[in-house]
Amino acid sequence: MDIDDILQEFEESTAKQYQSTSASIQQDLITAMMNERMSPELLPYKTELLNTVLTHISNQQQFLLDSHEYGEINSGNGIISSDFKLQLMIIETDIERISYIVKLYLRTRLSKLNKFTIFYINISNDDDDSEYLSQEEKDYIHKYYQLLTSLYNNCFLKKLPQILTFLDDSSGGQNMIVEPDLNQFVFVKCITKDPIFLQLEDEELELIENGVYVIKYNLIKRYLEQGDLILV
Repeated sequence: MDIDDILQEFEESTAKQYQSTSASIQQDLITAMMNERMSPELLPYKTELLNTVLTHISNQQQFLLDSHEYGEINSGNGIISSDFKLQLMIIETDIERISYIVKLYLRTRLSKLNKFTIFYINISNDDDDSEYLSQEEKDYIHKYYQLLTSLYNNCFLKKLPQILTFLDDSSGGQNMIVEPDLNQFVFVKCITKDPIFLQLEDEELELIENGVYVIKYNLIKRYLEQGDLILV
């Protein structure tokens, strides 16, 4: 086997391996991002998926560095094909695409943490629901709450009676803690082959594979967690 055959085999195997891995990771990441964006509440943090994605990005960045170095060394010999250079450009584009989806996923979660700060602080203090937030999100939300409390105190809370300064006050029939609206209507797509039957107020709704429906979030929450439905 001469050098041309070795290079061709390397290029083909690299392209197939990357396309298969990248496509699978991107699809899982897009699903997680769409579910997070369309859900009225914060969904459990995808720890395993994010670790896999970040490792994949790091590996591909290292691969690009090695490949570019290899290309610079051998470019003068004429043994680097234009297809190989094109594959590197495709990999660079895919890395940028995956990185953008990761940022969109994390920014969506941060916007919910900002909106429902005290609610999720209470959840983060509950060991049973610790999977909802990553450690970085837990650190962020506590620091954010400290800054928010300091701002409110300096602006107006210090001028009020002490009994009116609690941001988490729920006395008098008025809850100061803003919570996600789980009765919000969402678009869902059924992806399981087995039909799902939902009991509504006066009828039963059947969700079939590939069907798209508009329904209250709290009715489909457990099926979303099981992976039988996705939000669209």
